[in-house]
Amino acid sequence: MRLKQYIETHLEARDIDLKDQKKYPIYVDKEEDVAYFPLFNLSGKFLGYQRYNPKGAKGTASAKLPYRDKKYHPIISKEDSKKNIYALAVYGLHTLDKRNYVFVVEGIFDAVKLIKLGEPVIAVLSNDPKPLKNFFFILQKKVIVIADNDKAGKKLKKIGNISLTTPDPYKDVGEMPVKELKDFIKGIKR
Repeated sequence: MRLKQYIETHLEARDIDLKDQKKYPIYVDKEEDVAYFPLFNLSGKFLGYQRYNPKGAKGTASAKLPYRDKKYHPIISKEDSKKNIYALAVYGLHTLDKRNYVFVVEGIFDAVKLIKLGEPVIAVLSNDPKPLKNFFFILQKKVIVIADNDKAGKKLKKIGNISLTTPDPYKDVGEMPVKELKDFIKGIKR
């Protein structure tokens, strides 16, 4: 029997079923002990990926570190290389279906929790509402934002038809136990 790498046990603890690639598209690099989440635009075009290193630094502490030492490092195609403008890429496009709503969260692990509950969800990996408004208008779905419980989350709430904040004591949806999140979502749907 093969022993699992740290990255595998870590991702499973974060509610990702590594055997279900349809539900959780992800590439795990066992040698580097990192994971890669594919990112797409609204047309379904692959634009890049988010590299995840669970042992890496995040936030302002990671700003000047090489990408290998960062917890989160997105690699996204440029929309306009002359102007250094990156394309708008999201995680979770594979969850969209005929339902007339979509949940919007900031991070991939927030989306993973909602995917586990069978909900359509997009992780925007950002909180700048300006380019996101047009992105979600095109979907023609009710946008339900569940913002992180911090200053940046307040910006993201501007794009929702319905906008909520992750309830205390949690910083984001990814921190919530599945049962509490399930009850929270039921309340939203009522």
